[in-house]
Amino acid sequence: MSPVLHFYVRPSGHEGAAPGHTRRKLQGKLPELQGVETELCYNVNWTAEALPSAEETKKLMWLFGCPLLLDDVARESWLLPGSNDLLLEVGPRLNFSTPTSTNIVSVCRATGLGPVDRVETTRRYRLSVWL
Repeated sequence: MSPVLHFYVRPSGHEGAAPGHTRRKLQGKLPELQGVETELCYNVNWTAEALPSAEETKKLMWLFGCPLLLDDVARESWLLPGSNDLLLEVGPRLNFSTPTSTNIVSVCRATGLGPVDRVETTRRYRLSVWL
């Protein structure tokens, strides 16, 4: 079975308004909601026998990151839920490959990352609630 690698991307400046918009929409249904934070997660199906080398990992992190921001991609999530937080992950169904995955795999193969055969993107939400 191929391992699925996770690369977490911190939201950049242009996405800063999204959590506020999401918070306003959700507060009508969940008045206890205090805050919303988001991140993207690239779920990479790695088909090689060995895990990616340091060079391959660096290349994947470069592909998933913003060229104008440093250190915006990590192997560990930026969202660390507290005792009053709810962590949700929203993305495509995993029983078929999306067109976005096909495009990302093409880019990976063009950069020499042959063991990548699928990449699905999910958005993760940390909802902070007041209990």
